[in-house]
Amino acid sequence: MFSFKRLCACCFVPKPDDIHLDTIEKDHNDPNSNSNQQESALQLVTDSKSQLNQTITEITKLTLSIIDTEGMQIGTEYEIYPMGLKGSSRRIQDGCVYAGTLRFENNIIINDIILSENEKGVGKKHFLIQFDKYQKNYFLKDLGDGMGTFIRLDKPLKLKSNHIISFGDSHLVITIEQPNLCLKFIDGPKTEEKFTYGPADGPIKIGRMADCNIRFDDSSLSRYQCIFKFEDSWYLIDGDGRKLSTNGTWLFCEDFFEIFDGLVFKAGQTLFKAQYNAEMINLNND
Repeated sequence: MFSFKRLCACCFVPKPDDIHLDTIEKDHNDPNSNSNQQESALQLVTDSKSQLNQTITEITKLTLSIIDTEGMQIGTEYEIYPMGLKGSSRRIQDGCVYAGTLRFENNIIINDIILSENEKGVGKKHFLIQFDKYQKNYFLKDLGDGMGTFIRLDKPLKLKSNHIISFGDSHLVITIEQPNLCLKFIDGPKTEEKFTYGPADGPIKIGRMADCNIRFDDSSLSRYQCIFKFEDSWYLIDGDGRKLSTNGTWLFCEDFFEIFDGLVFKAGQTLFKAQYNAEMINLNND
């Protein structure tokens, strides 16, 4: 448990007569005794402040909140520190937080966050959040079990080859062949269809409207679900560039993804929202 350092003053209490005689004798023999006592007291305060500064430090706490779910409790919060999940039964401070449906493996607790096994698409070892001590930030990664961990793209995403993008029932794979962008659908109504665009073709619009470059007849998609735009590199923007889509455009979190404040991601049918807060903690937890 994380707690603030409490400074305690421990002192020897002599007999009242000893206090009186020592004080009178010191005052009589040393006219500068008051000054010396003040300097000693000041030094004690300085040393105490120095000790406090060495043991109390500011860290970034990551809080995950469940904002939508089928099998868990909306509003549940998980407090994550650079050492790991607060109150975790795994009790290993390795900077990692594991989430999945499986609590034990070979009589060892393997997950910090237990996901609902009744939800579709949830894995025994579903996702990992890890603190990078060099970049001083938290990163999210899918562990390859279940139907994936997906990040909602509320901000423009700079695209890379092998990114997997999801919306509605569709999944597509990104390939960058500079300066061209290749989109290949691997799931959904356009499975195996492939589209290639150059910088002059942009912005590339996907959605239900007649002027979309790739059009879907799917009521779960927005009129403009997302757009691809070239600005020195290819970017994916959810919605029409001004307004986000209704149900979101998602990135499969195959590689470590840096968590930003307000990020929303899903595992199975549960949506998590990430929020950052600064907090002072004691490095010398007793």
